[in-house]
Amino acid sequence: MLLKEYHCKICGKLLCKGNLTDRDNVLEIKCKGCHKVCFFSGEDADIIRKRSVLISKGLIADPEREIEKKKIK
Repeated sequence: MLLKEYHCKICGKLLCKGNLTDRDNVLEIKCKGCHKVCFFSGEDADIIRKRSVLISKGLIADPEREIEKKKIK
């Protein structure tokens, strides 16, 4: 079985290998290199669109806002 590699969108570090078999499968991984939170979904769905929908519905936290809040404190 061939496993797909999932890399950080910012630094390119290999985060994991696996198979997301369904469009509804979502994987959230925080890069240990640059600390960016990356989202992946099955069948190469448009993850940017899906992520923005999940954030707008309040189903997941917006990591960019969390970083800004920490900088302000």
